[in-house]
Amino acid sequence: MLNMKNISRIYRSDTIQTHALRDFNLEVKEGEFVAVTGPSGSGKSTFLNIAGLLDGFDQGSYELDGVNIQGLNDDNLSRLRNEKIGFIFQNYNLIPDFNLFDNIDMPLRYRGFSAAKRKHLINDALEQVGLASRVNYLPSQLSGGQQQRVAIARALAGEPKILLADEPTGNLDSLMARQVMELLHTLNEAGSTIIMVTHDPDQARAVGRNIQVIDGQITDHSVYAPAHENASIVVKS
Repeated sequence: MLNMKNISRIYRSDTIQTHALRDFNLEVKEGEFVAVTGPSGSGKSTFLNIAGLLDGFDQGSYELDGVNIQGLNDDNLSRLRNEKIGFIFQNYNLIPDFNLFDNIDMPLRYRGFSAAKRKHLINDALEQVGLASRVNYLPSQLSGGQQQRVAIARALAGEPKILLADEPTGNLDSLMARQVMELLHTLNEAGSTIIMVTHDPDQARAVGRNIQVIDGQITDHSVYAPAHENASIVVKS
């Protein structure tokens, strides 16, 4: 699904070079739920931006769902991103003056779907996150946890191959965070591939695989048994 080999990303200014990623190698298979952890400034956001085709890289190779992205122009990258990737942001990124339907509809319009197809996708996505009855609500009429579920529905509606979640519970209280994580686990069990950046060690341990990034490199790679089995780490390398 996602295969990065020897990825390096260097940010340059007039006086310094910052190595955000160094020889970064990661393969994520279809149906996995992977947590990415590490301190601030470790390279997590850079990795997520490259994975989401929002940023380029200086060295290495990256294949997304069998497509080698090297050499693709901006239009092709945008098309690939819209077709393959669903984004879940910490701050929801909902448009306050749009109701739930229109918030989810906007990115679908760029895909060229018919109105009937878009309506079906939107209603199905809202049903999956338990908000079908609130399709005409504005974001301000929802709790933070509900707004994040709308953001997840927006990501799901495009039928992406992979979901990229950037601190999806970072702005939520513990109860709402637990509900959002339960939803993500349900989606993963239904077949969604998810990569989640998180600072929460409990959330990281609750998914199938956890990689720790420090100074732009993977320093720890742990595989966990399914969370419902209450198992501890079974593989660590």
